[in-house]
Amino acid sequence: MMTGQKAIHLQKLREAGIPVPDFSVIPHENFRGGHTDLSGLPVLLDHDCDRFAVRSSASAEDSDSASFAGQFRTFLNVPKEEIESKVRLCFASLQSDNIKQYALKNGLNPDDLKMDVIVQRMVNPELAGVIFTSNPQGLLNETVITVGKGLGENVVSEKAETTSYYYSATDRLYYYDGNENLLSDALVEGLIGVSEKIKSILGDYLDIEFAVEKGEIFILQARKITTLSGDSPLVLDNSNIVESYPGLSLPLTVSFVHTVYSGVFRSLCRRIVRNEKVIGQKQDVYNNMVGHVNGRLYYKISNWYAVLRLLPLSKKIIPVWQEMLGVKARSYTGEDVKVPLRVRAMSYLHCVTELFGAPKNMEKLYRDFRVIHDGFYARFSESMTSGELHGIYDDIRQKLFGVWDVTLVNDMYAFLFTALLKSRLKKRGRTDDQINAFISGISDIESMKPMKALIDIAFHRDEMSAAEYEAAKADYIKEFGDRSLEELKLESRTFRTSPELFDERIEFYRADREKLAQMYADLQRHGTAKEEKYDFITNFLRKRASLGIRNREISRLNRSRAYGIVRQIFLTIGKHAAEDGRIGERRDIFYLTVEEAFDIPADAKELIERRKEQYSLFARLPAYTRLIFENAEFDKNHACVNSFRKRLSDNRLSGTPCSFGVAEGEARVITDVSSVGDVRGKILVTRMTDPGWVFLLAAAKGVISEKGSLLSHTAIISRELKIPSIVGVEGLLDTVRDGDRIRMDGRTGEIIILREEKE
Repeated sequence: MMTGQKAIHLQKLREAGIPVPDFSVIPHENFRGGHTDLSGLPVLLDHDCDRFAVRSSASAEDSDSASFAGQFRTFLNVPKEEIESKVRLCFASLQSDNIKQYALKNGLNPDDLKMDVIVQRMVNPELAGVIFTSNPQGLLNETVITVGKGLGENVVSEKAETTSYYYSATDRLYYYDGNENLLSDALVEGLIGVSEKIKSILGDYLDIEFAVEKGEIFILQARKITTLSGDSPLVLDNSNIVESYPGLSLPLTVSFVHTVYSGVFRSLCRRIVRNEKVIGQKQDVYNNMVGHVNGRLYYKISNWYAVLRLLPLSKKIIPVWQEMLGVKARSYTGEDVKVPLRVRAMSYLHCVTELFGAPKNMEKLYRDFRVIHDGFYARFSESMTSGELHGIYDDIRQKLFGVWDVTLVNDMYAFLFTALLKSRLKKRGRTDDQINAFISGISDIESMKPMKALIDIAFHRDEMSAAEYEAAKADYIKEFGDRSLEELKLESRTFRTSPELFDERIEFYRADREKLAQMYADLQRHGTAKEEKYDFITNFLRKRASLGIRNREISRLNRSRAYGIVRQIFLTIGKHAAEDGRIGERRDIFYLTVEEAFDIPADAKELIERRKEQYSLFARLPAYTRLIFENAEFDKNHACVNSFRKRLSDNRLSGTPCSFGVAEGEARVITDVSSVGDVRGKILVTRMTDPGWVFLLAAAKGVISEKGSLLSHTAIISRELKIPSIVGVEGLLDTVRDGDRIRMDGRTGEIIILREEKE
């Protein structure tokens, strides 16, 4: 029987057909009294090979309790005539003082250690390195491949310059850190593929040494990464939140979002559970509803499940929540939250009461918010001190956190009745586009009002005097000035903070008068269609779902206004700080946290410059949709990042159809809204949209997004604008290129890329 994990693992891999260089194992019994029995080697020596590797396979080596990394002797490029002497030296290293001390330090008896020796055909590689099937730093769903030219020993001992490849197992994206791209796409995929096979044999969290000889991959050894267990992973997921916070979010936004989610979810549990003792037990959960990694925001999905399990009927609620938010990975771990029976029973009653009371509570929230909103602008002045602004901020925060959680109850109200409506219609044989037609029968939703008002001004611009236009512009900004692309990022420029953007948008629509006239006519007819009649139950469910969706859109517009207030507060603080020299310029305030902005540190300028440099790195990193950490999340820190994504070759994709209609045209791939370009008559292809995209969608021929669900903003607005839309398309941005001609079918969810044969 073999001794040591190295030999055992190599044997298992060879038996499974993994490409392992030929090897023989000299068992420890063959080394007695200085004599070495090399029986078994002749078969190996008969091969056409003149160089060999001789390495240890000790009983406790690479075990869970001790690694003995680098402690035993290893010999490379050993000629045939020197094999016996090297095997002896390898065996002898078991008796060294260093090994005995290391064993005792790790609670092992040195006399119990045994060693086999592996003699293996020496590969003469062009490239060699190590595959970590999980990032040893603690990122479990990221594979790291470190590779250099020549022997793997040079890579491990840092004698060769290396390049590291970081591959997301979830997204199938990778980037590399290094001065030279040493691996082709095919080799990266080959190494990932073989590592996945090895995981199926040896288990997760492996350290695999490989070599590439004449383009062929060979596995030299594989062992466990003993520092990783994956017992209680921290899962970060950008489902849905990426719609509100696409791309990078600066520190001020990140810290404010943490505060918002913590306060709102604590209020939600207080509303439903109404037991401070039970609520207090989850304080750490409320404080960690979101996470941020590499400048991007994520849901800490594990904590979301912890909160949802605190609520009644959680096993029914969670699947509905997952579908409506577009969560792809549906499995989750964790035990049910233990709540006293009486508290659990009362929470059922509270949940039902709050759920059916959501429409009235949303109306009250709307009225209360208008008082807060109008009151702020009635007293706000850029001459206010930081202390005065801090006081206003705290006052508004406390007032809104205590009531804004009703929007989450309304979300569940909308999700629940939409799911019930879909189920009823499917049982009656309705197709997806027929179901969408039911759901899209919402007249005059709030999110369309900014669009209608803007198109109205653009259409009548030539009839207005300069004074009339300025008055219309001021009225628009007063009412809708916070609705913009990426409006929930405090650093985003809006019509309110940058009025010149309003003029640019008006001229954008006026550039194509024919399209403008068509949009104006369509929006005038919007909401005037006669409502069809359905049976009582279907009509009841439809009206409830429509009411929930309508209130959801109202709350989203008001949310943009709330963020607009916060944006004004911090821009004013930034203005004062820049004027007195504490920061470089006004917008540098966005590189500070909320706490730092209210009490600007003495080294703020240096701190801001460091963060700008850090964000420059973040911008070059791919945006992963899911991150699974061993423990706490962490940011990446690289010296040289070259970011690219693997492109799939398939020219057919599919997703969830949300607004029917067929469109064919040029794809405009949008990854950065700051450089969108002309979208008129284009099919927009993006990872996600946010409410401010209504201004782009109005001019587009169709829209396809990688993220989203039936109730995502992409779906709702595209239905209202009557342009086809498809959401939840996996691999979209890996497949469609800017300028591709594509055909999309909003009824079936099918997408065809009409490329030339030469491609």
